[in-house]
Amino acid sequence: MKIGILGGTFDPIHNAHIEIAKNALEQFKLDKVWIMPTPNPPHKDKANITSVEDRVNMIKLAIENIDGLELCDYEIKKEGKVYSADTLTELKELYPDDKFYFIIGSDSLESFASWRRPEVIVDKAQLLVVKRGEKGSDLDFEKLVAELEDKFGIMIPSIAMDEMYESSTEIRIGEQNLEHSVPDKVYKYILEHNLYKEKVNEAWSVAKIKGDLLKRLNSHRYQHTLGVADTAVKMAEAFNVNPNQAYLAGILHDCAKYFDDTELLSICAENEVKVTQIEQKKPFLLHAKVGVIVAKERYHITDKEVLDAVLWHTTGKAEMSDLEKIIFAADYIEPGRKDLPRLDYLRDISTKDLDLLVKCILENMMEYLKSTDEEIEEHTLEAYNYYKEI
Repeated sequence: MKIGILGGTFDPIHNAHIEIAKNALEQFKLDKVWIMPTPNPPHKDKANITSVEDRVNMIKLAIENIDGLELCDYEIKKEGKVYSADTLTELKELYPDDKFYFIIGSDSLESFASWRRPEVIVDKAQLLVVKRGEKGSDLDFEKLVAELEDKFGIMIPSIAMDEMYESSTEIRIGEQNLEHSVPDKVYKYILEHNLYKEKVNEAWSVAKIKGDLLKRLNSHRYQHTLGVADTAVKMAEAFNVNPNQAYLAGILHDCAKYFDDTELLSICAENEVKVTQIEQKKPFLLHAKVGVIVAKERYHITDKEVLDAVLWHTTGKAEMSDLEKIIFAADYIEPGRKDLPRLDYLRDISTKDLDLLVKCILENMMEYLKSTDEEIEEHTLEAYNYYKEI
């Protein structure tokens, strides 16, 4: 048989998921498409993520009258980390005579080459890519497909789709209309079981976040986190910025540092976060973007100023807010840092001239990147040019 596989958290399953599966079924003459939910993602608060039982029930309701669509509970029965390459290898062993078609979104196309063992995925299954309208996307779809086809020596057909902007994350937090984003039976199930009723759960306290990070970060990273938070408070008080926001942003800034490269890329794909070419080559840079996701999904932090400070603490950007500058700088000059150029000078001006401090740190970063012939991230370059001028 020809079997399509559409994976995801499905929290909740929505109309775009259904249309992707139906289009794949029809356009590629598949015998069936398996809707394959994944276990609880590690970046989310497991106490608040919708249970596997509810997610499975919603999938069953969404597809019960659609010929060719089936629930596959293979991954949710597995223990530990789940990787697509491993799943496909095991399924191919179980069903050697069947041909699998692995369906990914165009947002995942950008990072696919950096997934765990992508060569195994394309060996065990035919890759299908969903080509549909992506909100705010500027990705060159045809170019990315051509690059992957050349890299892996394969053909990657696309599933044609009308523009559909459903996002499970936006549905959960109330940024999209629930009733019009999910199948009718799923909507009724959500209402009957009071799912997603609290659009934003109560934020974790700083003490609770620190306790969680103490278990997740290694000792060195945790001490660095405390150093950044303490430094940020001193700077905030000097520049009339809310010290509570500064401390919280400092505590959160490296909250995604415990994920490996594959997990960072996977979380970005799941949450439709754009990954640049530099980030594909150096996925560790994504810890800032994923940190925002962790802060919102796990710790239920909604303060946009704090989240933006987490987002820009690694690369910087032009025209940062004072809080963003503080976290960017505190990350560089906290007491645990050693052997960085002009540290004494930077610490001396850290409560006197915030723009000068940022400019000097960016100079150090540019000199280092140029000396090592590393690519310079566009926001870092823009920040350097901006603060050099002012």
